[in-house]
Parts: sequence; structure tokens; C-alpha cells
Amino acid sequence: MNSIVGRIKSIRQEALKSRVKLENEQLEYPISFWTKKDRLIHEIGKEFTVILRTKGCSWALSESGGCSMCGYIQDANIEQVSAAQIISQLSHAFNKKISEINEGSDNYVLKIFNSGSFFDENEVSEKVRRFIYEKIAKIENIKEFVIESRCEYITSEKLEELREILNNKYVEVAIGLETVNDYIRNNYINKGLLFNDFKDTFRRCKAQGIGIKAYLLFKPPFLNEQAAIDDCSNSIKVLTNLKINSISINPLNIQKGTLIENLWYKKKYRPPWFYSLFKCLKKSLTQNNLDKIRILSDPSAAGTKRGIHNCFRRECENSAKNMLKEFILSQDLKKLEEGEFNCICKKKYQLQKTYS
Repeated sequence: MNSIVGRIKSIRQEALKSRVKLENEQLEYPISFWTKKDRLIHEIGKEFTVILRTKGCSWALSESGGCSMCGYIQDANIEQVSAAQIISQLSHAFNKKISEINEGSDNYVLKIFNSGSFFDENEVSEKVRRFIYEKIAKIENIKEFVIESRCEYITSEKLEELREILNNKYVEVAIGLETVNDYIRNNYINKGLLFNDFKDTFRRCKAQGIGIKAYLLFKPPFLNEQAAIDDCSNSIKVLTNLKINSISINPLNIQKGTLIENLWYKKKYRPPWFYSLFKCLKKSLTQNNLDKIRILSDPSAAGTKRGIHNCFRRECENSAKNMLKEFILSQDLKKLEEGEFNCICKKKYQLQKTYS
């Protein structure tokens, strides 16, 4: 075990001690749910996102210590959450939003996340999965369905069941690939995944007519701004050539109880600059690419000290966030040029990118 993995494991074990057992009543409700404007595969529509409360990611709970940047396990329950409780969580979210979905003119993508793996039986049982499939199959305005999972839980049998019931929806399985570079992924992020395993899963999904969304982590630990640009640009180009359906670029944000938070407190890590993300997108994409692949990015904590940011000047941060949003919704590279705010912090950024 390398020293980085050892630190990840030690920090995780300490963080897990602060978790408390939730009351049964709390387990009847999801962590969160919302609707908002989003980019669908071929149009602008809305997302309906539900964050389920489960036992949490098996990888984070394992001897590995989980991924270096992920603190979602802190929201999970200490003990198993029953199928009935998870169904109650889903029903609560649907009951609150179903009128908006059915009565509006927008098409929707339903995203169900459980801060782990949807296909892991320890988190989401077959009974719950089938309940979800059968429920959304009847909702006409939900055109797309997205879940996420580690590769080891994505079997042909589970994909067949999903495709059989949801044969009238576009379905995507999101996988945290983070980078096409095996060394960065497994030594700096501690993902426990090889790129070849990801490609095998992609082929398995493709055989069932199911799309793949690859999550890329922008600026993993121990990479400076230029290295982050180069790593993510290379990953986008490789995945574009592979004909992946969607790429979601996630600028790293500082989450509690993680190695990244530990490095951040010691001033050994800074979340990425917006300038770097825009440079990466312009470097790695052409408009022709964007006619064939969907690029997504909805950064958590954007414009704050724990998320992707520039200088904290309101005009600068708002301009960057709006430019990214407009690009994602339109899938038009010109949006990355039209909305740029000329801020004095760009000189400071260029010095840091060059010399740090």
C-alpha cells in the first residue's frame, strides 16, 4: 500500500467515527430532490434529481478507504436501509414533483443517485430497482434516465432487466472514470478501477442499447493547473474517439472527511480556476465533437473557497458560472468566447499556472 492510500484510509476511518445512526423517520425521506433546467441528450429540458439515503458506497466503507476526494459517505446511514424505506424516499420525491412533470411542456431527465452504486445490492435491491423502472416507464415526460455505478456491479443481467422495462426511454449509466490515466486514477484518487475495465463495461452497455456517461475529475490531487488541463484534455479526446455518449467534467470540490480536505487545510491543494476549465474545453473539443457527444459540467460549490473559483469578485465568478452554464445548455463552443469577463485576476492565474 502506497503512502497516499494509507493516508486516505486513516482519514476515512477517523471521519466515519462521527457518523450517527439515523432515526427510522429520517430514512423515509431522501437526502434531497429538485428540478431545474438541464441539457438533455438532444435538447434543453429539465432534470428531476433524487438523492437517496442508503448505507453508502461499498468502496468507501471497504478496507481501501474509498476515493481521495469523496465525502458523500458522511450522509449515509450506518446500518442497512430497507427496500421499503428507499421506496418511501422515492415516493415522497415523486409525489412532490409529479404534477410539475406531467403538466409542464418540458421533457425531463430523471437522475437517481445514492452516493454509491445503483447496481450494488447492498445499497439498492432488485426490488427497489424494479419499482423505479416500472414507475418511470409510465411517465411520458421523463424521456431520459440516469443512474451511477462502479463497474464491478454492472452485469449483463441487470442491464437486460433495465432495458426490458424502460425500452421507451434513453438510459445512461454514469461511471466515475475520473481520468483515462490509470496511474493518476489509482494512486492519487484511489479509485480501484482500470481503464480496460471501464471499456469492457462500455461495450456491455452498448450491447444492450444503454448509454455511458463518464465522470472526469478536473484537477485531481497532486496535479497543478497545467497538469490538470493536460490530463483532462487527453481524457476528453480519448473518450471522444471511443464514442462515449456523455462526458461530465467535475471540477474537484473540497468535501469533509477526505484527504483533499486535509491537503487543503495545509495549503497543499487549491480547487481549480475557471480559466483552466475553459482552457481545457477549448483545447480538447471541436464543434464537430459536440454534434456527437454531450459535454456536461455542473460544479458543486462553484465560486466558493471549497469549489472551482477565480478571485471571488462577484462579477468574475458570476460571469464564469454563467458562461459555463450557457455552453452546457447550448453545446456551442462559441459561448466560451462570447461571455468572457476580462478580470485582473487572470494575470495572477497565468503566473500560478506557469510556476506552480
